[in-house]
Amino acid sequence: MIRGALLFAAAFACCTFAAASTRLDDSLSPRQRVQTTTHWLFDGTGDWNEEQMNALVADVSAMEFRLRTAPYIGKNAEIYLTIPRQVIGLKVPTAMRIEWKTRGTFTPGTLVPGDRALVYRGKITQSVMSDFFDFRIFLDARTSERGIEFDPVFEIEIVGS
Repeated sequence: MIRGALLFAAAFACCTFAAASTRLDDSLSPRQRVQTTTHWLFDGTGDWNEEQMNALVADVSAMEFRLRTAPYIGKNAEIYLTIPRQVIGLKVPTAMRIEWKTRGTFTPGTLVPGDRALVYRGKITQSVMSDFFDFRIFLDARTSERGIEFDPVFEIEIVGS
């Protein structure tokens, strides 16, 4: 009985370790403090509901990320983009949604604070993976304050063996 419990615990630990995410070093990325201007998503006249009347959008183009992936060369991996759940300037995390397009290495996607989105799946072949992201940030004016601040984080998980 004890042996079975120990085997189960060891198997669980191995599975947990294999699926653990590691934050990728992005210190090679140009440091960018982006100041952008929001504008109303639904502009002009119309029969807007309350959600549409409070919908703001901001565009951030050509934000470059360079990720150190040297320790993972030759391994199959998944890379995720994450945004922390607590974003300075938001009263609630659901007040923001981010969409992005990229220029080739990573995949486009969408994300809300506290979640993560897959941006790469495959074999790591370069010591530094880089791409430019064009972000579109959607905000709810009712639940956001002036000066939204957040740092995107990239995490890697090794898949398979």
